[in-house]
Amino acid sequence: MGNAEDIIPRDIRFGILENAQRHWLEDDIIKTVLIDGLSIFLPEGERFFIRSLKHYGPKLQDKELAAEINGYSVQEAYHTREHEEYNRAMMKLGYDVEKMEKPIRQGFEIVKNPLHRLSITCAIEHMTATLSTLTLRHPELMEKAAPAYRRLWMWHALEELEHKAVALDVLKAATPGMSSWKRYFVRVLGMNGTLFPFLVLFLRNVPIYAKNDGVKTGLRFWLRFFWVTMVYPGYWRRCLPNTLRYYLPGFDPRNSDDQELMRKGRDWLAANLPPPPATPAPKPGV
Repeated sequence: MGNAEDIIPRDIRFGILENAQRHWLEDDIIKTVLIDGLSIFLPEGERFFIRSLKHYGPKLQDKELAAEINGYSVQEAYHTREHEEYNRAMMKLGYDVEKMEKPIRQGFEIVKNPLHRLSITCAIEHMTATLSTLTLRHPELMEKAAPAYRRLWMWHALEELEHKAVALDVLKAATPGMSSWKRYFVRVLGMNGTLFPFLVLFLRNVPIYAKNDGVKTGLRFWLRFFWVTMVYPGYWRRCLPNTLRYYLPGFDPRNSDDQELMRKGRDWLAANLPPPPATPAPKPGV
């Protein structure tokens, strides 16, 4: 069981629409599309996650876990709002967000079985937590990002880490009569049904994104894409070991350094978020 006190919903607006910028990470289209491409998945995905967990919330005897689901849902609702604005910023820059998002929306819509939805949520939460751990452990990867974008992704990474165990805890609590091996297969089938479609859809969207910038996705582009993802900085290569840990029968999402990473994330946000707008002084006599 996690700790509901660790799950802190933060109602923060990042103003991406007002600060819309193409190639905002080191003026590099490949580094930027690797992150912008994730935002395409997130509004539909986060609504799916909330539905998946809230289906089980009233059925659980564990009140602390029910409280975690509530905190999780509020965090994800704020993420949905900010990534909808993020995606509108991409549309403002001319990117065909609807074309990129449509098959993702259709993919989520065909999953009707509550247990299947929950197992897919567990898998995607592990993938997002893996990326979030990388972001918080190596903040230098985002050091040269445009400030509004960097703040949003550091915030998102922190909150993903805070709630990363909730979905798996719900899976365990929702299947008390299921053997551990059967639950393991449910969990693994959820990852198998998620990882490959995610990669296919993500790679399908890259040329759509690049076309808006007049960039041809020929052999040279894809060789550099491979270099950035798998060699240096090697974003995907660095994520691979933890992604594959999910297939271990005794997998536990909690890592020994979670609390330290969350502390670092909270400290970073406290130091880097701009102050809230000043509240006008009340008029005399009001």
